[in-house]
Amino acid sequence: MKKQLVISLFAIAGGLLFLRDAMAFDVNAGPIWNNADAQNKCPAVCSGLQWNGQWTTTVWGQMSVCGTDKGVDVPVGPIWSNDDAKTKCPSQLGRVTWSGQWTTTVWGQMSVCGCNPPPPAS
Repeated sequence: MKKQLVISLFAIAGGLLFLRDAMAFDVNAGPIWNNADAQNKCPAVCSGLQWNGQWTTTVWGQMSVCGTDKGVDVPVGPIWSNDDAKTKCPSQLGRVTWSGQWTTTVWGQMSVCGCNPPPPAS
């Protein structure tokens, strides 16, 4: 009985972790008139986020939202230290906030800044 309970709790915890990673967030994009317009606008307004290909109009003729997946790493050129990251990352991420994480991907040439998803569009 105990073993079954422990297995069930691990399964629930794993499912919750998966759902956290699969959450989508909407980013306000102004009016979007059709799919072609969304293809142009959404990647730009999503900035450091991955556009998931979804969009919807929230106020006809005034506001639409682009769906995004969780934050992605944004390439920003070389970062030499934590102090350097504190300057470069926030200025490069546009509409999203820096998570405080960064990684060098190619020494002396390229680093990436982690970003947080924005709050859901209201």
